[in-house]
Amino acid sequence: MTNGINISAFFAGFATAYFLLQAHSLLARREPTRLHRLLGCIFLYWMFSNAKDILQSFPGGYSRPVLDAILMADGWSAVTFACFLFELTMPGWVTLRRVALLCLPFALFTAVYVALPTSTVLTAYTIFLVHFGVVVLAVGYAKAEKYIGYIRRNYSNIEEIDISWIRYVYLVAFFSQLLWLVISLLGLPVVDAVYYISSVVMWQLVVVHCRGLKPVVPEPETDAPLPAGDPQRVYTFAGVLEKIVEEEELYLNPTLSLSHLTARLGTNRTYLSDYFGRVKQITFYDYINGLRIRRKSLPMMKDHPEYTLDYIAEQSGFKSLSTFRRAFRKYTGQTPGRFREDGPASVG
Repeated sequence: MTNGINISAFFAGFATAYFLLQAHSLLARREPTRLHRLLGCIFLYWMFSNAKDILQSFPGGYSRPVLDAILMADGWSAVTFACFLFELTMPGWVTLRRVALLCLPFALFTAVYVALPTSTVLTAYTIFLVHFGVVVLAVGYAKAEKYIGYIRRNYSNIEEIDISWIRYVYLVAFFSQLLWLVISLLGLPVVDAVYYISSVVMWQLVVVHCRGLKPVVPEPETDAPLPAGDPQRVYTFAGVLEKIVEEEELYLNPTLSLSHLTARLGTNRTYLSDYFGRVKQITFYDYINGLRIRRKSLPMMKDHPEYTLDYIAEQSGFKSLSTFRRAFRKYTGQTPGRFREDGPASVG
């Protein structure tokens, strides 16, 4: 048991140092975004939360009363998850008032436990934490999917605004919190180390993807509702859209957005977005990237094998090589490298 406690304390110290360094890195940025500042504050909280766990290595520190008190304190970390998920998917959501409302039930449970430290209170608190976590994850996931759908319907390059990586964070977060629950209820010091490592991995994934992230505030759907009737009759710009985009090579504009086409066609976002979804059955993002690959990238690769992939990606309207690779594989079924090895005939 002693060795297990010492290992747990070592990794608690490691996690404490990690969160301190990341908090400083985020808060000391020259021009931090709201999300960066929020993450910096969250990491400061996690730094103190992990630092307190080091006390368990002292004599009597790994006793049931201490573990129960730590359970009450650690439960507050659920608020940090909620704030991060909601700010990520609804930029500008986090305010002092909303954070205070989220903290209110945790404050009430803590006050009750201080006055009445019984197993009944702990059980009720654990049940509350499970329900709170399920609701936050469900709402956060739904909001994330809605946000991802919005940017794919409105932007042709999403490298700096995409949050689809949050799905992987969900998996690590679920594993991490499950470990936390097991440790809190059973008291397994050796498993603590795995929990600290999984927490660091989870937040490191967030840091990596959020460093260059530029949050987008979705515009409200204020356009008039679509009239009833035959969709082809409603969309008066059908055919004109394709002609303008393809003949004028608008798809080569790396910043092309649905708003650009809306202004060009003299229509509104609701009509245009609905046209892509109902008639073309594709998102604006996939439509434009498909044109970039088929009408620019493939011809360049066939006619100029000496061109680098970076150059082809840039000339095709992509902002990064990684986005180009993903789009190329999606629309051809193979990587650019495999395409060059197999030859032009490999793509139908």
